[in-house]
Amino acid sequence: MNFNWSKTLAADESLQKEFSISTRYRNILFSLSTVASLIILFFNIFVAIFIFLLGLLYWFYLKKAKHYGFTNKRIILVDSFLGQSITSIDYNQITDIEIEQSFLDQTLGWGTLIVNTAGTHVPEINLTFIDNPQSIKQALDQIRDNSKSLSLNK
Repeated sequence: MNFNWSKTLAADESLQKEFSISTRYRNILFSLSTVASLIILFFNIFVAIFIFLLGLLYWFYLKKAKHYGFTNKRIILVDSFLGQSITSIDYNQITDIEIEQSFLDQTLGWGTLIVNTAGTHVPEINLTFIDNPQSIKQALDQIRDNSKSLSLNK
């Protein structure tokens, strides 16, 4: 990943796992916009160029803007394209974690991780179109368990 987490993490915090939107998802969307622009090219070159550029911009946006990280204390979601939006959830505020995958999502290997919280202004966080959400959930569960055991030992 190409995101600089140093400005986001606290001094006593360490990044345990980082990930982003699925590369397959981004590439399929870009391929679909390219195919659509090639088909439309026979009818209107300006619309074809517009659709191609729109697909390219969206691909670039998803690649550069969405960053997710699990630290030893919290989940951090960063959306940084033209501005920056940072959302974080302490592990002790998480009530449950769900995985949502349609048949197409399962076939293509991506899905949505839904993190429900208590005591925050955000009712739930959706990490959409992430690769292998089962392994991401397992990693989050393990990091949360390690975090709980460390806080109990203090």
